Amino acid sequence: MRNFSRRKLTVSICLLLSLTADALSGGEELSREAIVSRVRSDIEYFASDDQEGRGIETKGIERSAERIIAEYQKFGLQPAMPNGSFRQPFDVVLGELVVSQSTHVKLTAPDGTMTDLKLGDQFQPIRRGSNGEASGDLVFIGYGIMSEEEQYDDYANLNVEGKVVVVIRREPQNYDGGAFQGAATSSNAYIDRKLDLMTKAKAAAVLFVNDFSSSPTAETDELATPSSFGNDGDSLPFAHVRQSVIDRVLSTAPLKTQDGKSLSSLKAVAGYIDASLKPVSQALTGWSADVRTKFQANTVTASNLIGVIEGEGPHADQAIVIGGHYDHLGFGGFGSRSPNRNGEIHNGADDNASGTAAVLELARRIASGPKPKHRMVFVCFSGEERGLIGSNFYVQHPAVPLDDTIAMINFDMIGNLRNNVVEVNGVGTAEEFRDIVIKADEATPIGITIVDSAFAGSDHLPFYQQQIPVLFCFTGMTSIYHTPDDDFETLNIEGAVSVIDYSEQLLRGIDVLEKPPSFVSSQPRNRRAANRAPFLGIQPDLAASGVEGIVIRSVREKSPAEAGGLQTGDVITKVDETTVEGYQTLIEILIESKPGDRLKLSFKRGSEVRKTEVTLAEPRR
Repeated sequence: MRNFSRRKLTVSICLLLSLTADALSGGEELSREAIVSRVRSDIEYFASDDQEGRGIETKGIERSAERIIAEYQKFGLQPAMPNGSFRQPFDVVLGELVVSQSTHVKLTAPDGTMTDLKLGDQFQPIRRGSNGEASGDLVFIGYGIMSEEEQYDDYANLNVEGKVVVVIRREPQNYDGGAFQGAATSSNAYIDRKLDLMTKAKAAAVLFVNDFSSSPTAETDELATPSSFGNDGDSLPFAHVRQSVIDRVLSTAPLKTQDGKSLSSLKAVAGYIDASLKPVSQALTGWSADVRTKFQANTVTASNLIGVIEGEGPHADQAIVIGGHYDHLGFGGFGSRSPNRNGEIHNGADDNASGTAAVLELARRIASGPKPKHRMVFVCFSGEERGLIGSNFYVQHPAVPLDDTIAMINFDMIGNLRNNVVEVNGVGTAEEFRDIVIKADEATPIGITIVDSAFAGSDHLPFYQQQIPVLFCFTGMTSIYHTPDDDFETLNIEGAVSVIDYSEQLLRGIDVLEKPPSFVSSQPRNRRAANRAPFLGIQPDLAASGVEGIVIRSVREKSPAEAGGLQTGDVITKVDETTVEGYQTLIEILIESKPGDRLKLSFKRGSEVRKTEVTLAEPRR
């Protein structure tokens, strides 16, 4: 990685400001002030409250799409789709909806009284289980744990085949110095492990209830959302019930301990197990349950917006893709780093109104001439925030054959230029790119940081995976990323235009090549070893990560990372004594580690520097 911010030849900022846009916008006679004004207008529009955060399920994203298409048409771009449309539609699953009329939990007491629990109030179906129904006698299986290490077995001498089992969340002695790693979380608490044990024991269904260490009061006894534990849907019918529901059962069918005690509440059960570390699993005499869960996919149609400028000459059939995503988080929820502010508009000014504006501005400049030598394919992707859905769909259904696509340039978060330096990723994905990147730097006043790797969680990744050389321009992470505070007023608009100026030089540098750039893999040499690395449990936001650390996009539930207190948005800066310089640093450390090893992590949460220790787990497949 090299920084070229001070490496200039003869061009200065003063010279650039004295130039008309003729030098940087393909002959279109506009002042720099006018160019900055139209880029500002684009970003301000896309990041306005009227666009409702451009969530894929909102009306605002459609208004944004209409503006993008109008600009394509204004500057003469041609529709890319065979039906003459700029839109490439695809479906996005937002999650699983509970089919309320087909979902229930009914409990029958020893006296025959039947109680139909209230959906969303007394119980919540969990999608990690399966669509289906089951009925059977109720059996209490404590925490649902079998641990040779702790000599603890909730299943000992108990037959749960065909039964509806009641299981407590997490594990006993969840405090410093306790069993099962104490206040940390051992693998015995993982919901996947518990479900696997229940399935092998041939249980019919599961009623899950919060533990008392994390939910000691009625106010803290909150039900999980249907997708809280994932959407795999390949286990048992699964419902999360309130503690008060199980307390009612225990009040009429108290658990009997080996020393003759009677436990008539969950609090008493938890206290007994914590004190003795002895299971109290047994049938809940006289009680039975009927559990039925049904979910259906909640889908919306999203669209990539694709406009084409045809090339001229012998390379006119070869394409360069210029892209950036125009969707964001809408009103929060999925992907938000401010879960307590769900319902507020997440305008996504930097992420990625700024990148969308770059795609439009480059389309205008290329359309204004001179004529490119290659076909230019401008794509505003949707579904990026849901996992690169739009760009993955594009490479599966390309507007131009991938064999004829020679390069892709992506823009994601270019609105916070600092110290006049833009990060250019993917430089090592083509032999010719380094020379082009440096010459573009020499032709503009902006400075660059070169990153060879293409490992980044943005829309260039599917192209790279198809062995297409990629470049990705990025101006860095901020503390307001994926929050409602990512607003237009926080951006450096002049800086965004400088990034676009630089990027035009990149684009024209690729366009003048007489041969397609030669793809070079920047995958780690020991990728197979990486797949066998111990499990930490973070998903990095590779688009936002870099030399200052790894930005955590999500933390897997019941993972070593969660046990260590890591959260979405934290930035891992050090592992033991090694400074983290991107995700590859962490991969290399994990490859050299083994399950059970303890790693000391330093990380930033906002402006605060913290430390934690994690115990690596077995590799996940």
